[in-house]
Amino acid sequence: MNIYEQTLKTWGLDSQLGMVQEECAELIKVINKYHRHAASISQLIEECVDVELMIEQMRVAFCDEQNTWDRIRIEKLERLANLLKQLESDIER
Repeated sequence: MNIYEQTLKTWGLDSQLGMVQEECAELIKVINKYHRHAASISQLIEECVDVELMIEQMRVAFCDEQNTWDRIRIEKLERLANLLKQLESDIER
């Protein structure tokens, strides 16, 4: 059992979903502070890592949907790549 599975077993999915919300809110708060030069890059990175850890827990929690997770991720990356190509093409004109 990995640490994400242990965490979910210990506190449960509902609790950890609440933590995802909390960590995302903290990231939003530090981004706002960073824009006002009231937070450091280190603080920003720390909150990004907290969100990343929670997202990894959600990936484990929904492991039955792993193929869906990966499929959606690939689709979104392809959409982003196409958007970047289009923007590059528009700039070259």
